[in-house]
Amino acid sequence: MKNNPFNPTFGDVPALFLDKDQQVSKLTTLIQNSPFARSFFITGVRGSGKIAFLTRVSRNFQNDPNCYTIDLLNKEGILTSLARQLYDLSKPKATQIFDSIKSISLGGIGISRDTEAPNVDQMLDHLMIHIKKQHKYVVITIDEVTNSKPIRDFAQVFNALKRKSYPILVIMTGLPDLILDIQNNEKLTFLLRSEKINMVPLSVADISINYMQVFNCSLEEAGKLAKMTLGYSYAFQLLGFLIFEKMNNQPFNSTLIDTVTPLYQTLLFENAYQKIFVGLSELDRQYLIAVNGHHKLIEISKIMNKNKVFVSQYRRRAIERHLVYPSGYGYVDYTLPFFAQYIEQIQNLDSPYYLGY
Repeated sequence: MKNNPFNPTFGDVPALFLDKDQQVSKLTTLIQNSPFARSFFITGVRGSGKIAFLTRVSRNFQNDPNCYTIDLLNKEGILTSLARQLYDLSKPKATQIFDSIKSISLGGIGISRDTEAPNVDQMLDHLMIHIKKQHKYVVITIDEVTNSKPIRDFAQVFNALKRKSYPILVIMTGLPDLILDIQNNEKLTFLLRSEKINMVPLSVADISINYMQVFNCSLEEAGKLAKMTLGYSYAFQLLGFLIFEKMNNQPFNSTLIDTVTPLYQTLLFENAYQKIFVGLSELDRQYLIAVNGHHKLIEISKIMNKNKVFVSQYRRRAIERHLVYPSGYGYVDYTLPFFAQYIEQIQNLDSPYYLGY
């Protein structure tokens, strides 16, 4: 039996990775040719392909002998982890300031792995001086950046290293909510200044071609499948995975579409939409519910019992989260496939997705 080329598991890099605009190679080239420190923030709704994109970019730098690639976790001790990894990769001549790093790397007693080493900022400064003399550069990747103490600590030190023009770059992923919620946080303004890479929907035409090639189906059938995804990366992988499994090495049959649709919707709701919706504020949820039925802004204002200026704020927030898009004067539509059906389900008392709205 042929291996399923689709992978709907969050965090994995699927075999079929659509990047027609060559964003991965463009970002790789941009970083390789950058003469100064920079930060990049990859953002998009859950399931939009942020981690797959980050992983693809990171792999390119792992093949560059002039680059030290560092993967950091958003947890306590993030700066010590950075210093330890840089120390192991760049191998500077031992000095007293690195004693705590060496003791940690050797499993020594005294400093927990979740605690920052003393003078870690000085260690990083010395390490970057050494790396700059080597004519090499550092690319750091951090997945799921949040407004946490470790990230705030990292931001403060990164800004200090950046001011000294060290060859250090960071690529981060995070939800659009983060940018919306840190406008007044001085320690995280570096995220606002970071160059943004939005995970926009995939091309329905590209999805159609890939489905047609994998399933050996007609362009019309492939187009019908592609429209069921609306370009949502997770939906592309999930629907492809379900169809491939149902085919079981048999020729494609159009009845497969109706067969997998109920399970496809259920998995979209459970694995993506429920988590997206629960993570929103009360008023953000109310706005998305009020949108259902293709209502105009003035009608949504009446449903929410708020004035248009107030509702417009939540319209903007939903657009920036890539949950809706403008579809005419005063109108918006959902960006995610079958999201209207999900909204209807969470308002149904008998639904397993009911959230009390």
